[in-house]
Formats: sequence, C-alpha cells, structure tokens
Amino acid sequence: MTNLLKKYIKQPKTINEQVNLLISRGLVVDNKDELEYYLKNISYYHLSIYFKYFQKNDKFYEGINFRDVLRVYKFDNKLRFLLLELLERVEKSFKCRLAYELSIESDSAHWYLDENFFISTEKYKEIIKIISCEVNKSSEISINHYKDTYNNPILPPVWNVVEILSFGQCVKLCKSLKREYRNKIARTYDEDEKFILNWLHCLSLLRNNCAHHSRLWNKVFNFTPNKRHNKYKSYFFPESNKRLFEYLIILQIMVGKINPTSSWLDKLKENLDEFKINIKKMGFPVDWEDKFLDLAFKYSSLNS
Repeated sequence: MTNLLKKYIKQPKTINEQVNLLISRGLVVDNKDELEYYLKNISYYHLSIYFKYFQKNDKFYEGINFRDVLRVYKFDNKLRFLLLELLERVEKSFKCRLAYELSIESDSAHWYLDENFFISTEKYKEIIKIISCEVNKSSEISINHYKDTYNNPILPPVWNVVEILSFGQCVKLCKSLKREYRNKIARTYDEDEKFILNWLHCLSLLRNNCAHHSRLWNKVFNFTPNKRHNKYKSYFFPESNKRLFEYLIILQIMVGKINPTSSWLDKLKENLDEFKINIKKMGFPVDWEDKFLDLAFKYSSLNS
C-alpha cells in the first residue's frame, strides 16, 4: 500500500489562473467578475465539490454554465441555515431532558459521577474524561463560577455540563448509560431508546455537516438511520439510499414531537422551488410532500 502513495506536487493557482482553468475545462462563464468574486470568497476547493457533479474526468458537460453550479451552491447554503435552526431546537430539547430526567430520578445534580448509572466502568471513565476535558478548557461564565465557588464535587452539575458538551458528546453520554436510564429519557419522546439515540446520533452528524458548510445536496451519508420502527418504516422511509431525505424524515419526527406547529416544511418547499433543484439527488421520492405533511398532521393532531 505504501508503494502506491506519491508526492503531492500541485502548485497554488492565482484567481485568474483558476478562472482560466475552469474555462479550459468547458465551463461557460458569462461574467468573469462574478466567478472571480466567488473564487475569492468561497474558494475553488469548496466550489469544486459542486463542480464535480457537472463534470466527467474534470471536463464539464457541454453547455454547463457557472450559474448552474451557483444555483446548487446557493440552494445548499440556504438549506443548511434552515436545518441548523431546527437541529438547534432538537439539540436543546435533548440536552434539557438528559439533564432533567435523571436529576429528578436520582435527586442529584451530579448523577453522572455515579458509576452505577453506566453500562460499564470503561464507559463511565470515558465519559468522565470527556467531561473533565471540556470543563477544563471551558471559559463559560457558569463553569468559571462553579470552579471559583465550589471544590466538591470537583465537576459542575449536569445542567451546566450539557451546555458545554457538543450534541454528539451528549448522545454518547446517553448511549453509555444503562438501558433503563436511556429509556427514561427516550420515553419522554414516546419512543424506545434504540430509535431515539440512533436518530439523535444521525441528527448530530447532520448538524456537524451543516456547521462545517459541508455539501448536503446529493451527499451520500455514511451512517444509516434505524428504520425498523413499525410506525414509520413501511410508508415514511424509502429504500435505503443514505441520502438526505432519510435524515429529514427523522428530523421531521423529532421536530413534530418538540414543536408540532413548526412551518419549516413551507420554507423547504420555497427553497426547492426557488432554485429548481433535482430532488432525486437527495433521495426524495415522488410523494415526499405527502410523507412530510402526514407526519406533520400526525403530531399536530396529538398535540391539539
């Protein structure tokens, strides 16, 4: 394997050289100033993720205009902002329930320091190491106040801790608990922990993609949602394709449980219509609107 590796010899190119390279590869450019603007402020490398869909062997398909690429990029960018707002609500809800439910159950603000809550000593030590690291490097006012005021227990109460942990770290904390405690939290969403924690893990990955400006349109995700749920599998989930639609179904389920009056689907539809996006590349079935609306109606009925 080592013998197959080679030295990286590509040299950096000026903006003008980048423009000329794209034109030489067949990209139609109506406005060079516009192209230069985006290359300066987004970067060739980031845009190349979108270029590739319109290329074969680095050559653009005949007639592909920079505006075609820009349309998909703008859609993707707008979609990320929409999803980040929703994912933040899901994250906050989960963190709140993670901290609250077991604090009330144990009558302790520091239940996570009790190894008996965890499935193994190894998992307990792993979580405490993560929390200790995050507390030590945190500059949050609440964390500094605890450090300056208390020395026992050495770590802050759980409601302070979850605020400085990432979404993914909180999911990992919950996964490390014994099943009875995992279900204590999952049941607040009227689901079993094997679904809630899998779905929340998926949404934490989606949140990371959005936060780091990664492509969503036509992306193939590495992690597959758990779709074995009798209430959802046969109708709401399509055949597994690891595309965005599967993640959006999960998001709609979770948003429906937290905020059944959310109008995010209207915004999604407006975004798709505005940019004339090929929804098949995101794994959307023909009846995608019906599926989302049926889920929305399901939760609005439950909460009426």
